[in-house]
Amino acid sequence: MCSPNTILAALDGADTGPGCGCDHIGHTGSADRTDADHGGPAGPSPGAAVLRADADVPEAPSLGGIGRRRMLRAALGGMLGLAGAAVVPAAAAAQPVVTQPVTPAAARRTIGFDRVVDLTHPLSPDFPVFEVFVRPPEVRQWRNLDEHGFNTNEWRFNEHTGTHIDVPAHAQNGAVTVDQLPLENFIAPLAVVRYADRADRDNTTELTVADIEAWERRNGRLPRGAFVAADASWYRRVDTPAFLNLDVAAETLSFPGVSPEAADFLVTQRSVVGFGTDTISLDHSSRLFPLVHRMLLTTGRYGLEALANLDEVPDAGATLVLGVPKLRGGFGAPVRAMALF
Repeated sequence: MCSPNTILAALDGADTGPGCGCDHIGHTGSADRTDADHGGPAGPSPGAAVLRADADVPEAPSLGGIGRRRMLRAALGGMLGLAGAAVVPAAAAAQPVVTQPVTPAAARRTIGFDRVVDLTHPLSPDFPVFEVFVRPPEVRQWRNLDEHGFNTNEWRFNEHTGTHIDVPAHAQNGAVTVDQLPLENFIAPLAVVRYADRADRDNTTELTVADIEAWERRNGRLPRGAFVAADASWYRRVDTPAFLNLDVAAETLSFPGVSPEAADFLVTQRSVVGFGTDTISLDHSSRLFPLVHRMLLTTGRYGLEALANLDEVPDAGATLVLGVPKLRGGFGAPVRAMALF
């Protein structure tokens, strides 16, 4: 076995072979991406804007300009406890050493937060759905630990069940599906606009442009790449008939939503990645044609429905993080949504 000094000497004298593709370790990335990178228009990504906005986190040193040999020397030195010419005894060197690997992630900025709020309802067979359009979820245990050595369930549910995402293809043939949405749009500044007082008095109320403008007077203009959540505190009704307010005979529901005027304002006057509600639809329950869905989704943005716990999140300053299953060809999907602040 080569001694540590021999290995380091070899690293000093060795040239990186041609065509190895490893001239530098780490990738610093770029906030500006070209059309070829993601198949979309060039410009700063909303996700990157979120990371840059964290002014409290100091700039970490980039690994992009560190040579491969220098990085290997640093890593080897750390693993073997070498500081310059110091060499450990053979017996000590034989002991297992716990190390922290040098990775590109170590050089990246991170989103600082003190609290995480789950914005997601549990998905279960009793989650309320409008059965005219959506079947209730079903689940059965397919294998069990006693007989097969492991537990596993089989689930059957509509894409638009529970806390879920609506994507452009939900409202437009040939548009972007779940698996094609840019990942950077799943991390966004979160703006919570509240209208719960009105919703408590009136099941048919809507989020308005005036609500958004009032939010901006208090908090400043909506950040570029923000996600806007309309908080009616409707999630509290999820285990009661008042969540849907279903009239079985008339096959109608009653719940608040986003007004077409507010939707138009957000997609034409502000640069948002999407908006969502804590009701089961972006559209107000009495709107037979899903106008707000069309206004949002046909612009390439996404919507979230049946969000939870928005009243535990500040009006401004939180970051939305979404976990979205990569369903090929999906028009929507259940998600795990959370707010970091």
